[in-house]
Amino acid sequence: MDRFVRSFKVFWRAERFLRHKEFGLAVQKIQLNALAALVAVFGLAMLSLSVFYALEASIGKPLAALSVAGIDLVMALGLTLYAGSLKPADEVEIVREMRDTALKDIEQEVALVEAELTGLRDDAHRFIKNPIDMLLPSVIGHLFNAVSRGVRSKDKQASKDVEPTSKE
Repeated sequence: MDRFVRSFKVFWRAERFLRHKEFGLAVQKIQLNALAALVAVFGLAMLSLSVFYALEASIGKPLAALSVAGIDLVMALGLTLYAGSLKPADEVEIVREMRDTALKDIEQEVALVEAELTGLRDDAHRFIKNPIDMLLPSVIGHLFNAVSRGVRSKDKQASKDVEPTSKE
């Protein structure tokens, strides 16, 4: 049972740590995506306007607007891909392995307890159906021991009775 409690504590702490780290990583990703959106809205609006005016004279208004929109989308996509590529720290893998080991230990302990309870239930059913069959093996052992002690004590008593007469 101590192993079960210890494994459960390790599992609980590891799970809490993993959830904390995953939450922190999700917050970072959200922040970076929000930053990407902010850059796309404010910074690129000004850049787009300036590029549009620069390209308008050489390629015309429609192609200039299309070029600026394409550049904006490529930059926003780059920031979004970077946010998606963030991975958890190395310590998270170690803690995940500890959690999995603790979970396996808990499963083994539960399986042992389940097997013991099944055995007790089967013994109880057998005892209820045939109490004599269940008690007979242990009673026979005790009876056999008592009989063998009795026979030995009679043999010792008989040998004590025989020895003094043989010495005379």
